[in-house]
Amino acid sequence: MYMNRNYISNTIKGTLALLSVILLSSCNKNLPDHLDALDNDVTYTTTTYEPVLGRTTLFNNNVNVGKNSTLPLDFKIYSIRTADGDPAPELTSKFPVKVWKKAYTGAETTLAEIESKREVQYRPLLEIQEKSGEITMWNPGRSSFVKNSPDPGYVFDVEISNTGGRKFARNLKLKPYKERPYEPSTIDPATGLSLRPYVFPSLMVNTVGERTGQFLGFGDMVVYFFKNEEQAGNSLTFSFVDSLNNYINPDKFNATNWEKLIHGFDMVKTNQKVTYKVAYPIPLINQRTDYTNIDGTRASVTFAYRRLGFGGGSVLARLGLDFAIFEEGNWEIQFRFTGESPRFTNE
Repeated sequence: MYMNRNYISNTIKGTLALLSVILLSSCNKNLPDHLDALDNDVTYTTTTYEPVLGRTTLFNNNVNVGKNSTLPLDFKIYSIRTADGDPAPELTSKFPVKVWKKAYTGAETTLAEIESKREVQYRPLLEIQEKSGEITMWNPGRSSFVKNSPDPGYVFDVEISNTGGRKFARNLKLKPYKERPYEPSTIDPATGLSLRPYVFPSLMVNTVGERTGQFLGFGDMVVYFFKNEEQAGNSLTFSFVDSLNNYINPDKFNATNWEKLIHGFDMVKTNQKVTYKVAYPIPLINQRTDYTNIDGTRASVTFAYRRLGFGGGSVLARLGLDFAIFEEGNWEIQFRFTGESPRFTNE
């Protein structure tokens, strides 16, 4: 009897041990080979986002992933809501946007070549890059349906995770500003009202007045942006007006490289204006090209002419503008001389 009890006891113990091994083996099959690390310092370094409506704005370098996190991390937006806590379907609804599928270089030779590098996709107005955490506000957003300053705007949360765990960045703020379709702009970012209808040129060198022969300064010229709301298509026109409100023939700017002035095509030049077919926005991306300023954030145009000054020396006069246009359409940039017209003739 004693041996039978030992035998039964040993049999039960052996069976339990075998079951334990089987269960552990089964559980291990469902576990990952290793767990990722998620640093306690993972956080969003930018907590308030203030895009301008009507433009695509990418907020990058906005996340601290910590020193010990296993990359890549996963990022997801949750609970997009107004500052009052109400749902915000306007930010999660999808809109058509143009997305680059091939790299833009600035060396494209036709409008069709540029457009072949973009495609229309449907994206939510507020979007997060799944692996980087970068935040994008897409350009279809308008103040007619998106809350904007001075309204407190929106609040949202972001989940940051990998197999090692997850964290939440809570109550990130989105406070859009009203549209400013072009830059430089005098539109107040909070009210959307323009302080004055014109801006000033970025460059004005060796330009003298026809009447006085004195050098003209930045205050002697103003620049207007006009949009033709009735005409279809996308174009950009440049024109020049003297102090008597008469058009100046663009041919008088005889040292201007019209073919390389902007990244535009099918130039049409009359005795009043110069027009190009273009793709918007201008510039197309924030990247330095032959048509932009040094950091690639604005297109840069220079109009120049040569004349003989006192003593018969050649004088190169230049005027220019660094600008950006974010809204598609038929735009005109007009340079107006205010107090005095420029002198194009020789001394």
